[in-house]
Amino acid sequence: DAPDTSASDTDDGGADEGTADDGAADDSSDDGGVDDSSDDGGATDDSSDASADDYGPDTDLRTDAPPVAAADAVQTAQQEVGDGILHAVELDYDEDDAAWQWDVKILAGSTDHKVIIDAVSGDVVADESEETDDQEQAVDLEDLMTYDDALEKATAEVDGELRGWKLEYDDGMIQYQFDLTSGADEQEVTVDAETGDVTVD
Repeated sequence: DAPDTSASDTDDGGADEGTADDGAADDSSDDGGVDDSSDDGGATDDSSDASADDYGPDTDLRTDAPPVAAADAVQTAQQEVGDGILHAVELDYDEDDAAWQWDVKILAGSTDHKVIIDAVSGDVVADESEETDDQEQAVDLEDLMTYDDALEKATAEVDGELRGWKLEYDDGMIQYQFDLTSGADEQEVTVDAETGDVTVD
């Protein structure tokens, strides 16, 4: 009986560990809904078996986003560029490279960098830079309004598949822009991250 009890305890311990794992999975899901969602538009954490071929131009980012989170892309860009003002983060499909890519824009002094990062592998594709006199305001992936909240407001206006999105400082405001496709029509829905106002173009 004693060995059986020990085995049972061991099994229970395994079950507990499984529960802990489930909790971790829930946390990951929660991250996808808050931090990662604001970062990656619903990207999954499991990137071990992902390849660019899994994500074509018609991928719906609401349900099947590439695995690299926006926060990870921003971190990679900051490591590439150094300190600066993060003023835009965008996820879209590049037809020339046939790949989903993050465009992370950082103003460092008078140099505006656009660091392009593969959204599946996390590799830096390019660092395009130009000199500018523009003044930019910093955007924060976890500040003002989360990706989830902004997407909910956008899809309340246009309930379609998500083909790309960005968070940027533009026209004097911090805004989310979502490219939503319903049938043959694609519409750009803008959500003011400060006021919550929604406009459809």
